[in-house]
Amino acid sequence: MLSSEQANLPRTVRLTHDAHSREQLLWMYERMTLIREFEERLKWLVETGVPVGAVHYYTGQEACAVGVCAALEPTDWIASTHRGHGHCIAKGVEVHRMMQNFMARQPAAIAARAARCT
Repeated sequence: MLSSEQANLPRTVRLTHDAHSREQLLWMYERMTLIREFEERLKWLVETGVPVGAVHYYTGQEACAVGVCAALEPTDWIASTHRGHGHCIAKGVEVHRMMQNFMARQPAAIAARAARCT
């Protein structure tokens, strides 16, 4: 049973205008949406039989990558595990190049750079 003091605590935490700028919040939302759209396209390709290699979906975890990457400096590096493409998109990797990497359709120099993020 909750004490009267615990029962009166707010149930949600509200962002103040000081916590994040409107521009940063919009950027975060856009990045989460882009990750989800990339995931949906990747899943569709797999379901329709297009060979894209091994894929571990990131659906439902978009906020994790965006939250972490929002706190990083542009020069910071990231290291991910088997679901690293969400982090790469959040960090700013171009999604068309990442998709080319999944489908092995890009020059070796670009593939080497993209492979560090996948």
